[in-house]
Amino acid sequence: MNSPGAGDWQRLSPFAILSFVGLAVKIGGRGAIQGALPVLAAILLLGDDEPFDDLGVLLPIFGVLLLVVALIAVIQWAYFKFRIAEDRLLIRKGFIKKTALDLPYERVQGINVERSLVDRIIGLVSVTLDTAGSFQAEGKLPSVTTAVADHLRARVAALRPGLEDDLPESDTGEARALGAAAPPADAGADAGAGGAAGSRVATGAQPAARPDWGRLLLKLGSADMVRIGLANRNFLFVAAMVGILSDLLQPGDFLDPLLEALAAGVDSAAGAFSGLGGLAQLVVVAVLIVGALTAAFILTVTAAFLRHHGFTLWHDGRTFRSRAGLLTQREVVVEAPKIQQLTVSQDLVLRWFGRFRLRALPAAAVVGQQGGRTPAGIDVADVLDVPLLDGRRAEELRARVFRREARSLAVLPRDGAFKRVSPHYIRALALRIWLTAGLVLAGIFLQLLLSGLSAPAGVPMLIGWLASIPVVVLVAWQLWRRRGYMHDNDGLASRGGFIGSKVDAFPMRKAQSAIVKQSPLQRRTGLATLQVHLACGKITVPYIEHEVARRLRDYMLYRVESSRRRWH
Repeated sequence: MNSPGAGDWQRLSPFAILSFVGLAVKIGGRGAIQGALPVLAAILLLGDDEPFDDLGVLLPIFGVLLLVVALIAVIQWAYFKFRIAEDRLLIRKGFIKKTALDLPYERVQGINVERSLVDRIIGLVSVTLDTAGSFQAEGKLPSVTTAVADHLRARVAALRPGLEDDLPESDTGEARALGAAAPPADAGADAGAGGAAGSRVATGAQPAARPDWGRLLLKLGSADMVRIGLANRNFLFVAAMVGILSDLLQPGDFLDPLLEALAAGVDSAAGAFSGLGGLAQLVVVAVLIVGALTAAFILTVTAAFLRHHGFTLWHDGRTFRSRAGLLTQREVVVEAPKIQQLTVSQDLVLRWFGRFRLRALPAAAVVGQQGGRTPAGIDVADVLDVPLLDGRRAEELRARVFRREARSLAVLPRDGAFKRVSPHYIRALALRIWLTAGLVLAGIFLQLLLSGLSAPAGVPMLIGWLASIPVVVLVAWQLWRRRGYMHDNDGLASRGGFIGSKVDAFPMRKAQSAIVKQSPLQRRTGLATLQVHLACGKITVPYIEHEVARRLRDYMLYRVESSRRRWH
């Protein structure tokens, strides 16, 4: 460990106090919304005809809380210092609980720079360093100058491992014995790739301002923001807002007048609506539907502009760098050798547009991959997320990420080189879905019995459960159609999905463990499930031949042990 010299330690800008205040609000806000605010609302509403008259009592309390948060933020800023050493970043922070972080640059797998609107006005940035140690971003420097960010990036770049570890390895006899089927060289240019009308791709263009960023691979325009908005399923957040309000506002004297007024308005509207003719009613319904769809479209497209406006993707031979954002500009830098897995997905809307979404997952990106809930106050490591690209560009990025390995591996869901899993998967999946639905219905029926419902009332539920067998089988058949896998001498790809499709591809040498499992049904039919654990999650290939699963597992472990390339 380097001993810091006198005068080498640096402090954050005073504007970092705002970042610490925001962090404190983020940590305590979720608990306050779920617990404190309903309690305060109940105190105000109990037995009070004029609840808003008591708000003046709460204002001093909120003022004291804000002062405490601001004081804590000032203390955090005063006891935060960092040093950019030759081979590591050193951070010292904390007043009561002191923390010392020594982060070697060789562990850094991504440097992310975020600029909020205020940061862009005053010329500051927030730098986050992601490592393979955990899903949490370990090193963060809020509100530093761009010169500090550039100096830190230069230090990390200077200690990058050489490119000699990315040289291709010669095929071995065992690799040829595995019998990996290589797809055609032009498999990436399938019909699902679509045209080049949406995303604009620069052919070797170099930016004038930042030539060190390498080659511009992808740039998205305004039409792409519209496509991203239409493909976004999060426009249902309005329903979530209604759910939050229902948690905060408990029924009581305060809501009764509002509910009565709403009911009166609905009755009046219903009377006026019933007085219209059939054609007029149809027009009113159509206007309401179009209005709702228009509002959802505006919201989702606006969200796409805010997050992905000006999206550009660069590659300098080893590092991928993306930049996007309208108000808050976010820059993500990930080194290709440290990417563990590529995920290419396509839903119905993206399939209509002939586009895909690509995510490059580094080590410990489990939270981002699985869509789990991020704990409050924790900065999760970013992944390289390309929200929209065509099939040809997805195949090119796969080749650049994996460099000269897994050259015949496909990442497009409709590629013909994928092999489907055994049809026995349909029976097992249908039985699992049907029994799960039966258990859910049984639980609902038991709750109804405890509430006083008679037992014969459960007959319609039983009939509906039995009648759902054809639907369950159809769902299982659709899932089986999307299930598939393929491999070459260096990598493996697994395909899945129900309405949309998703492909997870990874180099075999990056596997941390490979397990072959067999259920009783699989043992009778000579099948097995292959589970591969990576540093960013788990990939499963179900219901393939037991012998094939064993050979893939053994060969994969052999590639892990014999590879001369760096794992990260």
